[in-house]
Amino acid sequence: MRQIGLQTYTVRHLMKEDLELTFSELKSMGIQQIEVSRMPINDETAQKIDQYQFDVCSLQITMKKLFHDAEEIIRFARTVNANHVVVSVLPWWGHIPVIGIKRFVKKMHELLLIYEKEDITVSFHHHAYEIKNDILTVLDKMLDQKIGFIIDTYWITFSNKDPLTVYQDFKHRVKGIHLRDYLEGHDITPGKGKIDFKRILDQASDTIYTVIEENAKDPLIAIEEAKHYLEGLL
Repeated sequence: MRQIGLQTYTVRHLMKEDLELTFSELKSMGIQQIEVSRMPINDETAQKIDQYQFDVCSLQITMKKLFHDAEEIIRFARTVNANHVVVSVLPWWGHIPVIGIKRFVKKMHELLLIYEKEDITVSFHHHAYEIKNDILTVLDKMLDQKIGFIIDTYWITFSNKDPLTVYQDFKHRVKGIHLRDYLEGHDITPGKGKIDFKRILDQASDTIYTVIEENAKDPLIAIEEAKHYLEGLL
């Protein structure tokens, strides 16, 4: 059965205050799989992940850090049994028409050379810009087929596109889905907005991961509600 995991951006403020308490709360509500984001990439964090027996589906990190801290990230990935890194956002220079995307593709291929030697998959996570400007189609034509996409239901809906259609268009690349609902221009707990998650989950391949993400004021309550709702759709 599919797992509904968590993108830890959702609990970034709580982790900064008390990482262990946050992990304990997540474990108590049945979160087993996490996409690591906005937490220190160090031995202490790895030890806590092991202590709470979380399965790490990927590490979402900026392109700059994936280059600059590659040795440390690879060591961390090995320690937590992760085999997937995700470029978290298109760098500012990637927005420069034509030149920016060509440079981004070059840099993605350089990352691939670094990480595939360690048996680590490389993917890219989009935001609204790439959906509104059909950048994923451009990247799909230019990137090595080994490079994946992580799609986000909120940013797709925010951009007036259908998440299922985007998934189907790029399912040959999609490695994961961020499950975020949309209501009146803002993200909201899945089940409280306009996105039909059942049709997405019904079509999504079992080989890709699905994680809750939200910019919630009370993230632990939001996670529990989202998990209960989404698991009820499976």
